[in-house]
Amino acid sequence: MAQARTEDVKRLHWDATSQDYLQHRPGYPGEFFVLLQLLGIGLAGQDILDLGSGTGALAVPFARQGARVTAVDLSTGQIQAGRQTARQHGVKITFKLAPAEATGLPDQAFDVISASMCWGYFDMTRMEVEVPRLLRSEGLLLVSSLIWIAAGDPIASQTDKLLARHNAAAGQSDRGGNAEIIPAWSRARFRLKTYHDFKMDLPFTRESWRGRIRASKWIGAALSPEQTEGFDREHQALLERIAPPQFHIRHRIRIQIFELKRS
Repeated sequence: MAQARTEDVKRLHWDATSQDYLQHRPGYPGEFFVLLQLLGIGLAGQDILDLGSGTGALAVPFARQGARVTAVDLSTGQIQAGRQTARQHGVKITFKLAPAEATGLPDQAFDVISASMCWGYFDMTRMEVEVPRLLRSEGLLLVSSLIWIAAGDPIASQTDKLLARHNAAAGQSDRGGNAEIIPAWSRARFRLKTYHDFKMDLPFTRESWRGRIRASKWIGAALSPEQTEGFDREHQALLERIAPPQFHIRHRIRIQIFELKRS
């Protein structure tokens, strides 16, 4: 994921999207976690730090698999939603409200550090120090994304056009489509261990697709409540015209796993 500009990140208000995130953002499919376990991530007994944890898309499944999970996020609303998800699944997760760049957690405390759909928001200069400080010598860094694909899908492509009309920045983004396999930020302190990139169709209803888009950084996290409501009304009308009650949207799933370079 390309690094977001600092001024863009500061304008986002993730607390406003927390309930839509909790109810409507799709989680990674089961196959994703099976693959991660084969790659040595999400194992029982591992100490895992999930940065930018949000509502627990990674943290909760890892905890259900028997890992000891610490979840860090800068948004109070996202932390509260993550706690709610953990309670619903009956898992124990340690939640901490803190920036990823300065977690305040102990040195060399984690076997795995994970970051889903958030790595590009972090200050890479500081992360190049914080992640090696937190990881054990054989530890792994997981950077992953789950991104819907507009091309070739009438529902997704029409949604994309509507997004761009309500937030011009949405029309200028490739939503991570051109991410580097070995990104520049990784070259000094990390070594790419493995990279996987694949596509899967995920199920939606009209309501859940509306909620998923409201939860995006282009709408709920960027626009005022009144602007978000206006977008959602148009999106609802659009979906009633072009979408069946239930449908699938193709998503791109990317996994990058890094290890520390040894001196």
